[in-house]
Amino acid sequence: MFRHVPGLFYSPSATWNRIHDDIERSPCNFIPLLLLGSLIPALCIYYGASVAGWSLFGSEQQKFLSQRSAAMLAVAVWLAYVTNIVIMGWMVRWVLFRTPVRPSALRGMAFATFLSMPFMLGALAALLPERWLILLVIPIVAGYSALHLYLGLPIFMRLSKTKAYFHATCILAVGLLTMLVVGLFYLESWRALAPPGDYQGIEEERIEQTLP
Repeated sequence: MFRHVPGLFYSPSATWNRIHDDIERSPCNFIPLLLLGSLIPALCIYYGASVAGWSLFGSEQQKFLSQRSAAMLAVAVWLAYVTNIVIMGWMVRWVLFRTPVRPSALRGMAFATFLSMPFMLGALAALLPERWLILLVIPIVAGYSALHLYLGLPIFMRLSKTKAYFHATCILAVGLLTMLVVGLFYLESWRALAPPGDYQGIEEERIEQTLP
């Protein structure tokens, strides 16, 4: 499944056909891509928050998380991506309940996994967490994922384009709601479990390191 990822960016229609054929042969082949691909945003968030430092909105001071807190945030991000795709697999199956060939939940998860690839790769921006870069990347990856939804749904699910557009719009609405709810759940879970102190400034860390 990893070999299909580059094709999503330069030959999407042919790639969606190849993805369809591979999932037909082995419905669980997408799982390694899901588990390993979700590590990209998790590791990038860890590096950006604990090593590179963030300039938070409303402040010009560079801040960072402790390694322990950043590691917990990375785990929360990984779980959020996996949870979101599992839920969306069932949501895709639910939205397409009246189609001639209703997809299984696994098939829906495979579809959601490839739709999330722009978000996974776009998380590389967290390695250099500048505000202007984040604001630039978010609409690009969201737009590209939505484009693949409308392009890939009729190919992957073998639907007519007329009906696929309606179903794709429903999936888009459900996906936005799911992403928001899952993201807030894991964010609040991290805030509840992470060590106190939140972000520290660079000068604060240096002072702590010099103390005996």
